[in-house]
Amino acid sequence: MATTTDQTSASAPVGPATGSVTSAGPALPLHTRVIYGFGDIASQFIWTITSSFLAVFYTDMVGIAAGTVAVLILVARVFDAVIDPFIGALAERTRSRFGRFRPWILYGMVPLSIMVVLTFTAPFDGKSIGAVIWAVLTYGLLGALYSSVNVPYGALSTVMSERTADRVSLNSWRMIGTNIGGVVLGIAILPIILAFSGGNQPTTQGYTIAAAIFAVAALPLFFLVFATSKEVVKPVQRERVPFSKTFRLVLGNGQLMLLFAVLLLSLTSLFGRLGVVLFYYLNNVGNYALVSVLMALAPLSTVVGILVFSRLGRRFGKRNMLIISFAAQAVILTALYFTGWENIAVVIGLTALYGLSSYGIPLVLAMVSDAIDYAEDKTGVRTDGTSYAFTSLATKIASAVGGAIGIALLGAIGYVASAHQQTSEVLHGINLVVNIGPAIAVALAIVPLLFYRITEARYAEIRERLDTKALAAIKLQREG
Repeated sequence: MATTTDQTSASAPVGPATGSVTSAGPALPLHTRVIYGFGDIASQFIWTITSSFLAVFYTDMVGIAAGTVAVLILVARVFDAVIDPFIGALAERTRSRFGRFRPWILYGMVPLSIMVVLTFTAPFDGKSIGAVIWAVLTYGLLGALYSSVNVPYGALSTVMSERTADRVSLNSWRMIGTNIGGVVLGIAILPIILAFSGGNQPTTQGYTIAAAIFAVAALPLFFLVFATSKEVVKPVQRERVPFSKTFRLVLGNGQLMLLFAVLLLSLTSLFGRLGVVLFYYLNNVGNYALVSVLMALAPLSTVVGILVFSRLGRRFGKRNMLIISFAAQAVILTALYFTGWENIAVVIGLTALYGLSSYGIPLVLAMVSDAIDYAEDKTGVRTDGTSYAFTSLATKIASAVGGAIGIALLGAIGYVASAHQQTSEVLHGINLVVNIGPAIAVALAIVPLLFYRITEARYAEIRERLDTKALAAIKLQREG
């Protein structure tokens, strides 16, 4: 791994060949932005298979009780979330010939791929304490390794360009990658599991081999991101800043903390639903032939939504487009609950609309970049790695809370693992957990947006001041 230092610094966009400041710089090539999105296809091959299928694997394959699985997920994800800011702080202090963030992708991708396979193995019987200990260790280490790759990967988008349009585009392609990964998994995962299970019912072996296939597929995608992404925004003046001050600066960035709350609530809705929606499709809809279609439909529709709507953030404001996205999701999920699962055509239609309205995350991530620049303008210190780590922290907490609450509620309503037919009360409970809970969470995400103050016009002023300061700093450095 690259060496680290305890320095962080004010930054300026520096030309990769000449080292000169570029006030806005040329637009990033399309292939660079597209390949950046490959990183989230790879990440979804690791993350979505875990968030969507691990609970079912633990309960139905390994035999761990649903309540135990809920606690296990919560503990592992909280541990995982705590280390994210420290990884971000270490990454932004990294100095290597590859830059600050890229080496973490290069050196972390192989251990990450190995660990996801180990997580989907079951060397102990589900009734034994060994099975729980194995699950905690492998799942916890998987989360830590995922952070060591994904936090620096996400932070790359803040230093690949200073152009707002590029940042929105990078994060849009990233979210397109997220949803393409989700589509591929939704279509392929169950057939692969069944193909290697040797029958019509999933087996532990089927899950393990499926995890191995996707883990191997992730490696070249991560490597392409490493090879093509360049860190253009580089340190100009090195200033010794302790870890404690870095964290104080990040926590004192009120606009970033509002976005943290937005991500926490909206992703609790997303991951909370993602963690239990498979139970809804398998038990309520009850049509195995439709499971792959429904699992793929929402992310595929989200790709369309991102391509159509996220670019409107420049015209109507990123905050305003986010409010529309969250409100639409809440309404559609509520409609899904009251429609009921018997009307398959309506379920399919509303699922597609839900995906179409879920275009907002690229806008939030672009707003995080704006908030980082906002803080640099105020303090003179750029904390891109640590700041971005707080978005990953929100993701991990949301995954932990959403996933644990969903699984715990399933246990509370009487869900019986591997039962041929759940009771009508359990089916209605699943419907409530899968649709109304996420609708409430995403509606609440609108509240912190009402207090967000970095408009497009204000950001333009911030960027102009930063460019002026950067030019002055480099001029002084050269004269000295």
